[in-house]
Parts: sequence; C-alpha cells; structure tokens
Amino acid sequence: MTSVDKLVDALTFTVERVLALALILGISLNFINVVGRYVAGFTMNGVDEVEIYILIWIAFLGAAIVTWRGEHLRMDVLLSACPVWVQKAEAVIETLVMFAVTAFVAWQSFLYVERIHSLGALSDIARIPTWIPHSAITIGFGSMALLVVLRGIKRVMGAPLPARVQEETPQ
Repeated sequence: MTSVDKLVDALTFTVERVLALALILGISLNFINVVGRYVAGFTMNGVDEVEIYILIWIAFLGAAIVTWRGEHLRMDVLLSACPVWVQKAEAVIETLVMFAVTAFVAWQSFLYVERIHSLGALSDIARIPTWIPHSAITIGFGSMALLVVLRGIKRVMGAPLPARVQEETPQ
C-alpha cells in the first residue's frame, strides 16, 4: 500500500466518521423536534432543511468513498464470462466514461454554486446560504473524478488497487 493509498484511506475513514456524526445530529434534531411538537408544544424552524442538507452531503461524499473502494453497484455477470482482453477494455472504457461524467457534473455544479454564491441566495426557513448544500455535489463529484484518475494511474502503472477493487479487476 502506497503513502497515497494510506492518505486516501485515512481521509475516507475520517469523512465516514464525520458523516456518521452528522447523521446522528440530524436524527437527534428530528427527535427533539417531534418531542417538542407533541410534548412541549414547540417546534424548531428549519430543522427539516438542515436534515435534508445533511443527507445531501452524506450521499455525495459517501459516493466518493464508494468510488475509492470500488464498492459501487455493478452489472457484470456477462462481463465475467468474457475473455480477459474484453474485461480489460471494459475497465478502461468504464474509467474514461466515469471520469468524463464526474468531471462534467463537478464543473457544471461548480458554475452553479459560484452563481448562487454571488447572488447570496438563502434557504427559505433556516436561512442557510444555498451554496453550502449545493457544493456537496461539486465536492462529491470532484472527489470522484480525482479518485477515478488516481485509480486509472494505478492501473496503468501496475500498482495494486484497494482490496475491493482488486477483487473485481481482471488479471
């Protein structure tokens, strides 16, 4: 395992823990809001928005973690029956397409975030700057694009991939 692998693994481990804490926070806010509504007769404004924003961050940063680990859903039953050269060609095409799509989405998202940041847009109830939840898409897809490039470089250089990815890679 290279130092880059160790760094990315440590980063993904840390991000996972932060996202887990954010989920616990969101659930706690929801619980407090429900108890407040039905027991004490009060509600906290904006909690629903905050919960949704937390889930958005979990989804897009989680997707980057899944990309690094190679644990994304695959439909490769037929591919596994193909010759190795077809499997290798598919791996190259998959990497190129995934990079193109993730880089495109990250760039378009960046342009949108830049625009709403300059407008100073705020969410309706919680008054949170809307560029914050929208930048989850930029950061998530940008991270996926970088991780796909890193994985592609490792494949070209013949370096071992993370364990889960290595199981799926044709020899």
